[in-house]
Amino acid sequence: MSALLTHATVTEAAASVSIPITTAYNWLRDNEFSREYRERKRQAVAEASAFLQFRLTEAAGVIRALMNDTKVSPRTRLDAARALLEFGYKAYTDDEIIARIEQLEQSMGDSGR
Repeated sequence: MSALLTHATVTEAAASVSIPITTAYNWLRDNEFSREYRERKRQAVAEASAFLQFRLTEAAGVIRALMNDTKVSPRTRLDAARALLEFGYKAYTDDEIIARIEQLEQSMGDSGR
């Protein structure tokens, strides 16, 4: 399972532990193995996401500094400003979508009682 989690493809994972690729695919078809694999994959993604969230403020500061630095090229400043706008808009829309989903879930829960 570790090989599947640390390699880009099933083929690479199977080769890294010297098993036939058909064996790796058979494991993935097994319900229990597949469930555990998906759970571990979710955990890995959650950890990576937490790391990225921790660095967001720092990254935004770097972009803001570039945007305000008159010594860098106008193109760099424009790209930095555009990045801040795009990230800010995405964060806003993501928050809106999450809020709407939560409202729908609550409405469905209320109507199901």
